[in-house]
Amino acid sequence: MLAVGVAFLYLYLNSPTVIGAEGERRVNATLARKLDDQHYIVLEDLTLPTNHGTTQVDHIVLSRFGVFVIETKNMSGWIFGSESQARWTQVMRCRKFQFQNPLRQNYHHVKVVQDLLGIRLDQLENLVAFVGSAEPKTEMPPNVFWNRKALLHYITSRQTVQFTENEVHDFARKLRRSALGANKEIRRAHIQHVREKAIQKETDLSKCPRCGSKMIERTNRSTGQRFYGCCRYPKCRGTRQAD
Repeated sequence: MLAVGVAFLYLYLNSPTVIGAEGERRVNATLARKLDDQHYIVLEDLTLPTNHGTTQVDHIVLSRFGVFVIETKNMSGWIFGSESQARWTQVMRCRKFQFQNPLRQNYHHVKVVQDLLGIRLDQLENLVAFVGSAEPKTEMPPNVFWNRKALLHYITSRQTVQFTENEVHDFARKLRRSALGANKEIRRAHIQHVREKAIQKETDLSKCPRCGSKMIERTNRSTGQRFYGCCRYPKCRGTRQAD
């Protein structure tokens, strides 16, 4: 029984939810400790309403010099990706894992914050902060950071005044009012919304992009690469690249 409990605890502590929360805690602690609260307001873990449900924003830093929306990634291994790629790759122990381009993921958060505050898009910054031992193996965009010191330097280097002090405090009030309380029912609704989106995406990927029929996994005889082809081939030649 003890062994089962230890195994459960190990799995829990190494779950993506716990690992992600620990990364967010580290970044928030750094922001709250290092940014002067006379000039910056730090908000964390905001569940905000959208037109299609809710979205969770890791960190928002408000200042007269702009609004910084930050996505945290607590990862290890080698990271490959570029600003234009829809999915990035993590290589760990000779295994590859793909994940959504975090800049694209966070852009959705940026747009939600923009709509709530009623400001211009160029007055917000889309930032991604990696914590943990992850190392970039391709050239990364300048708004992706691999340590908290670099993230802080970027934020404090922005010195062009965009807002008044009263506007900054008004933004904080708007976001806090809009943020949904972190109670179990709302959290459950948010998780359910994310699951429904994932199921919908999986369903869409299983359909042919040309005719909507079922896709079947196939192998390119010349290259050996896997891909998905329409079940109505050769009448329909719709294909989709395999992950």
